[in-house]
Amino acid sequence: MVCREWKLRFQLKKAKSYEEFIEFATDEFNDKLLTLILEKLELLQENHFKYSREKLGKDIYGNTMFSPEVTGDMRILYSVDSKIA
Repeated sequence: MVCREWKLRFQLKKAKSYEEFIEFATDEFNDKLLTLILEKLELLQENHFKYSREKLGKDIYGNTMFSPEVTGDMRILYSVDSKIA
C-alpha cells in the first residue's frame, strides 16, 4: 500500500516544517547521522508500513502509530491516517 498523501509534521521547539527540520538537523547532527535520518524519511515516504516494525498503539486522533529505528537510541515516531492511506 502506498500513501496517496504524505504530510510531514515535526514536533520540535526548533522545527515545525521539513525545511526547519533540515536546518536544525544540519546544525545538530553529524553528516552520517543526518544521512541516516533522511534515508529513513525517504523510505517511509515510499511505503510507511514496510519499513516500520514496531506498532505503538493509537495517537490522539485514533490513528495507528509506528516507530522505526534510525540508530540504537534514535527513532522516528509517526502515525498513519487509515482513511487516506
